[in-house]
Amino acid sequence: MRLKKLMTGALSVAMLGTMMCSTAFAADYADGDYKGEIHFLNANGSGAASMCDPIFVHEAEMTLDADSAELTFYVAYPIPAFPELGTDGTILDVVLTVDGTEYTAESDITTKPEKVFDTTASLFGITEGESYPTQVLTVDLPRDAVDDLEAGTVSASAYVNSVMNSTQSFFIQVTDLQSVGGTPQEPSADTKDMQITANVEESVSAPSYTVTVPSSVELGTLSTEEDNAMPYVVDVTASDLNGEIAVTAPETGSLTSDGNTLAFSNSFKTQTVNADTAGTKLSGTISIGKDAVAAAKAGNYTGTTTFTITYKAN
Repeated sequence: MRLKKLMTGALSVAMLGTMMCSTAFAADYADGDYKGEIHFLNANGSGAASMCDPIFVHEAEMTLDADSAELTFYVAYPIPAFPELGTDGTILDVVLTVDGTEYTAESDITTKPEKVFDTTASLFGITEGESYPTQVLTVDLPRDAVDDLEAGTVSASAYVNSVMNSTQSFFIQVTDLQSVGGTPQEPSADTKDMQITANVEESVSAPSYTVTVPSSVELGTLSTEEDNAMPYVVDVTASDLNGEIAVTAPETGSLTSDGNTLAFSNSFKTQTVNADTAGTKLSGTISIGKDAVAAAKAGNYTGTTTFTITYKAN
């Protein structure tokens, strides 16, 4: 898994200059159906795309009427690299917050419309230009949430039901709204005043890191005379870390063969890296006791263990 975010002081100042020299207002959209570009941004407010952004289709639909804005967006279902995970939805319990009020999205995992993805993300098995089945999320928001969506200030939370298996937070941004079959709406001609305040924040390099987990471990023919053990390593490289990477694996699991099971243990537990490194090896061992082997029926046993990788900034 790789997370890479870059920001320079020059870029920050250039953006500020644009804000101070150009005053723009949200378009006065007519009632109707629209399409726009949607992205899921980091909850830290940096404006960078979340690492989960590639699993979403970057085209959303919006229906506007006098009081509401119905937003529909799509997420890969299942995630191509993990087809056996998240069978009841790639994301669950999706909640958007506008002006302190929470709005819960409805999930459709039945229709599974095919959508083309515009980003390659090898971790998730997604290739740019390829189409994948999707889960449909629809949420009713107040009409004035359109401005917040364009500004990228609508916060959202969702339980990522695959790979991460945890609740993640985002900001949602929807831009370039176009009337279906038409062109982007122009702002209304009336004038408005806006007070401008701005801060130039210190630019901080965001982390770039890679965690490589072995794709498989082969224990071979198991012994009934002595305990069986197979060591392995997880490779970590990191730069501009300014935080801590934690890699966690379950301590136990089971292998199966024709309905029979064989328990194994994993010594890895949770290991951390909190400094830049050109290559750190984290060690673990898969073990199967001799008594368990002696009691097991003959067969070719296979199984899976899932590593969870998290990053926490200082």
